Amino acid sequence: MNRIKCVSINHRHAPVRIREQIRISPKDIAPVLGKASEAYVLNTCNRTEVYWIGIDMNVVLDLVGSLSKIDPTQLEKASEIFAGKQAIYHLFMVASGLDSAVLGEPQILGQVKEAYRDALNSGITSTILNKALHRAFRAAKRIRTETPIGRLPVSVASEAVELACHIFGDIRQRKTLIIGAGDMATIAARRLKDRGVDELYIVNRTYENAARLARQLGGKPKPFDELYTALKESDIVISSTASARPVITCTMMNKLMKERKHNPIFIIDIALPRDVEQDVGKIYNCYLYDIDALKNMVDKNITDRMQHISKAQEIIEYETSIFEKWMKALNATRTIKELYSLVEIHILDELKNGAALGEEERGKLERALRSMAKRLLNRPVDFLKSHPELAHIEHTRRIFQLDENYQDRHKGKQTCPDTDRDSKKEYIEYKTRS
Repeated sequence: MNRIKCVSINHRHAPVRIREQIRISPKDIAPVLGKASEAYVLNTCNRTEVYWIGIDMNVVLDLVGSLSKIDPTQLEKASEIFAGKQAIYHLFMVASGLDSAVLGEPQILGQVKEAYRDALNSGITSTILNKALHRAFRAAKRIRTETPIGRLPVSVASEAVELACHIFGDIRQRKTLIIGAGDMATIAARRLKDRGVDELYIVNRTYENAARLARQLGGKPKPFDELYTALKESDIVISSTASARPVITCTMMNKLMKERKHNPIFIIDIALPRDVEQDVGKIYNCYLYDIDALKNMVDKNITDRMQHISKAQEIIEYETSIFEKWMKALNATRTIKELYSLVEIHILDELKNGAALGEEERGKLERALRSMAKRLLNRPVDFLKSHPELAHIEHTRRIFQLDENYQDRHKGKQTCPDTDRDSKKEYIEYKTRS
């Protein structure tokens, strides 16, 4: 476990002037990898991190320092260094959004996965880091599923979409308009697509930017001079431009609402300065929310998220312990022992099923089962003894499902990594607590 190391240059320890200088790609790290080493690199707006096995830490710091033109000593002072269990725990915290500037933000998991795809394509990860990253994805998924952390929006743009859902209920069939194509507008548009909106229109002064965002999300771009028509046809409007003056006025909306026969329209203004004249909200069936109203909801959601942090940390601690057990099992002797234990469980199950047999028949069945098991395991055991490399051990464990995802076909229960009864009991007790 202690072979795994991590250097993290993040928003807590490194100022922006240092973070903005550092961007490491898999191709940068590949030249320092040896036969038994592996690495993983993550870059986001708030962090650059390198995880590795089989490389000296000074080599990594010197590499990052030379690529970013930062003195390695200064770089080390601005970094967090993790090793072993702490490095894995940190990775799981990052992937789950629990180490982000905004607690529980969902974008980070996609960035972690994208960085993993880049690492795989570059061939810099192997058995251990591949397993660690898949475990990180599992931890993040459990936190999203088993706690409300990821379901409580903590950005104004995301809250705007949740408010629309609260008012309209099912928004999938609602015509939706995004005015703007910047960061806030993009977050809102992505959240709308996640909520299943089919008809999404994007209006922006620079048509090319509207078209680019529309291509990413499967929406439809419109030129800015068609804003009035787009408003007239929409049920939900989210506006976030950089305009110095309102783009939606009372005069415009009075005329438009008459043409709409006063069908309700829901407008969320998340721009500063405001995109919508304040009195628009006084027009019949025009429902207007501004950034101040949304911020109060966001602040409450942040408080609510903090209340669930202990449950999320419990999940990460458990998933870290499972990975730690897997690491300890990465030797041929233990895997061979677990193979025989697994077969023993199946033999005992079959003997229970034959409880009605006489003593002689039961003895014959047991001898036949043990003979068959010995012949079945002979080749994989001999192979592991002759080729005790990590990749072969991991493949064997996956083929025979020796780790925690093994499904007991007879009982229909998920068993734990080890086949002994005490471990099973611990796992069931944990699931009950969860």
